[in-house]
Amino acid sequence: MAQLVGPSWIDRFGDAAFDDRYTAWTTMLFEQRQAARPRSTSEEPERRSLTALVPAWEAGLTRIVTIPCRGEHTRVISDSALLVTQTTRADPALYSAALTSFARQSGSVS
Repeated sequence: MAQLVGPSWIDRFGDAAFDDRYTAWTTMLFEQRQAARPRSTSEEPERRSLTALVPAWEAGLTRIVTIPCRGEHTRVISDSALLVTQTTRADPALYSAALTSFARQSGSVS
């Protein structure tokens, strides 16, 4: 199988790289993701920014790409896709502004 897909992380770095610190790190990342997940539909970013989402959708938005980096960043990456950071998507005001910028660039909103 290794010839087909290449070396695994263990093949490359050895068992010593995957010690208790690695386990603690992966557990922390999992717990952070779980804690950040919406608890109900009303907490979903799209639901909280619905009034801005509808015009963006009407302007052709079909895909939102969320990148895992710090800070706020938004960019229209095609006529149907918007790129935002996790920070932007998590904040209703920032996310609404990002969605509105998509609709404006697409000519849907005056």
